[in-house]
Amino acid sequence: MNRIAMLIAALLVCSAVPAAQSQDKPTIPNLPDVNPALLALVVADQWDRGMDMFAGRQVKAPDLDWKQIEVRDAERKTAARAIVKAGQLQSGRDYQFAAMLFQHSADPTDLHTAHILATTAVAKGNAGARWLAAASFDRLLWNLNRPQVFGTQFKQDAQTSKWTMDPYDPDSIPDALRAAWCVVGHAEQERILKALQSGAGGPSTSLVDCK
Repeated sequence: MNRIAMLIAALLVCSAVPAAQSQDKPTIPNLPDVNPALLALVVADQWDRGMDMFAGRQVKAPDLDWKQIEVRDAERKTAARAIVKAGQLQSGRDYQFAAMLFQHSADPTDLHTAHILATTAVAKGNAGARWLAAASFDRLLWNLNRPQVFGTQFKQDAQTSKWTMDPYDPDSIPDALRAAWCVVGHAEQERILKALQSGAGGPSTSLVDCK
């Protein structure tokens, strides 16, 4: 059994262990509309980033080993790509979860795949994937050396370590269109940026309870 298959198998076993019984394993719910192998992959993706996705709890300290996570990200994308190629995505959540896996990349090919998958999730009735569709588009633009347009992306300048949203063209679309894709307006983005620059952290750019 190769490493990807072992990863999926191990996580599917974890799904039988409720979070209340084990704090060191992720919560994997029974979701009939989601491919179980894909569900295991996206849960592992979020667990690597310190989140128990379906329990809403932080599970790891912030000193994450990103080099090792990148290796596992690549494995998960390979497994997800096989699922997509086999035509095994059906529901809006299937497409949303697959998009999340491809979103964690600096490769424009992965990012346009993430955007297409997230947009397809929206087209299939998953309104919750709208922010991901916008964020994947912004991330793709950045990786093509173009300004983001929704305003979902923040990074630290390589030379100054100061947080920035640049390159960003905030006037390219109005806030009403951002809201349609569940993204907060430009003024709120500025507040988030200032919070990051002050070291206070910042909330998500996703609108709360966006419907």
